[in-house]
Amino acid sequence: MTETDQAALSYLARRDVSVQWRGFMRALLETLGAHLDEATRGGLLRSVGGQMAAGMPLRAASTLAELEVRMNDALAAIAWGYVGVALDEADHSLRLTHRAAPAIGAPGDEAGRWVTAVLEGLYGAWLGAQQGDSAGGASLRTVHCEPGLVVLRYGQ
Repeated sequence: MTETDQAALSYLARRDVSVQWRGFMRALLETLGAHLDEATRGGLLRSVGGQMAAGMPLRAASTLAELEVRMNDALAAIAWGYVGVALDEADHSLRLTHRAAPAIGAPGDEAGRWVTAVLEGLYGAWLGAQQGDSAGGASLRTVHCEPGLVVLRYGQ
């Protein structure tokens, strides 16, 4: 991805956050940061992502392409960017590349990386609910994060 592409994604992620919520979200994140250690805050934000998934359940998909379409339809409904889903045969995992997630910075996290924990909860719940999820002990973790771009890995 070029620097121009990255700058555009970062801009769109910031622009799409409604003005009425920016101050509130910044204050909420600052308060969470002041009262919770990083691990506890991350767990809480992953739970929030799981609750979001419960509020927008996906129908079972029979292919990765179908799953990607369903995820993107749900993300579009809340203006939370879009995702590409691909099989990484080298490490037997799924790679989820999320672009243009809402970006609201907080003290100590000006880039808004807190959203990665929410995305982990959201995608983890969606993937865990798919029929035929044979990944049993599969985990979802962020492998790359920068403004406007989050890459997650789902697998053993």
